Amino acid sequence: MKLDLLYALTNRSGELPWHEVLQQTRRHAVLADKLGFDRIWLGEHHFDTDGTDASPNPIMLATDLAARTERIRLGMAAVSLTLWHPLRVAEDLALLDHFSGGRLDVAFGRGILPIEVMNLNPAANRWNGSDNSRAIFDENLAIVRKIWTEDPFSWKGPRHTFPEPGTKFIHSPGAPMPKGWVDENGELIAFGMTPQPFQKPTPPQFAVTESVEGFRGAARTDLKPITWYPTGQVLRNLLDIYRAEREAVTGQTPALGEDVGVLRLTYVADTDEEARRITEASVVEFFEFVCRVRGIGVWLDADEDPADPRYRKMDPFDLLLERDHLMIGSPQSVAERMCRLTRTHGIQNWLVQMGFPGVSYEDVDRSLELFASGVMPEVRKLDPALAVS
Repeated sequence: MKLDLLYALTNRSGELPWHEVLQQTRRHAVLADKLGFDRIWLGEHHFDTDGTDASPNPIMLATDLAARTERIRLGMAAVSLTLWHPLRVAEDLALLDHFSGGRLDVAFGRGILPIEVMNLNPAANRWNGSDNSRAIFDENLAIVRKIWTEDPFSWKGPRHTFPEPGTKFIHSPGAPMPKGWVDENGELIAFGMTPQPFQKPTPPQFAVTESVEGFRGAARTDLKPITWYPTGQVLRNLLDIYRAEREAVTGQTPALGEDVGVLRLTYVADTDEEARRITEASVVEFFEFVCRVRGIGVWLDADEDPADPRYRKMDPFDLLLERDHLMIGSPQSVAERMCRLTRTHGIQNWLVQMGFPGVSYEDVDRSLELFASGVMPEVRKLDPALAVS
């Protein structure tokens, strides 16, 4: 059982300078390390103005946190792979793996916000009905994996050719000529990356997704899915799809929930009432934002009709709590809810997000401590293999 912290650099009021937000992030990472969280996951988001997650480069941020922590693993959730040059991101991640002593986990994504994708790589447009975004993601992923594990490395694909034809290789006369890099004319036909990752053959790799297509793609490409919104039967269907696809690829059927991470908004206080009082305004604001962008159906279960007006009439906090989107309450309440879902869905990796907009840093401190003392022990002693499958 893995219990991870997903951390967002939040500043809803906009009153704090970014450096102070960074200082609080450092402090919480050190605290999570001491409290026994398995990983801290960092997102990639650009041009943040609403104080949701001002984290434009999780690789650089994790490098800083690696020097301040001792045990906790550093997760990228996610590197927006379509927005990077594949060789540059492969190099940066490999360096981070060394800086952290092999504590790196990498989730890859395609970018989720138009302001990010359309201004950093408009060719990766996800909203125009083309397959470009998926094709760019797939090629970039293949390049990253190949250069991490092969020397000499070469690639010829629909968007990239490495080495660039006609490139001359100029090397120090005192150094041995790398085997397989050049042809008889001294032109590059392959090259390699220094350094390759610390972890062999590569750091563990994940994919952030919530769709059937995403779960199937993750299973086919040996990525471990991390998912947020799916719940109830919707989540169960995705878990079953992933199992079936992995069986088709490998010939072996994983346990229900194996290799799948589930993210939930989480907050722990002494009582259910206190937890709700501290978080409700933030939860409702987030609910309305997601409904405006994606529709209310993202919160509902498989047998619930988004067009049914009764769901819009429900109290948003109650709607989310009843559908297990919120792990918010006393230690006992949160532990009971997480244990129940672990049993019904076989969850082996929980990601909890406690630092969401509107919750003070001091309140996050207390929640982290209560989660570690009152929830972690109960969830860790469960055997997900006993889940109903």
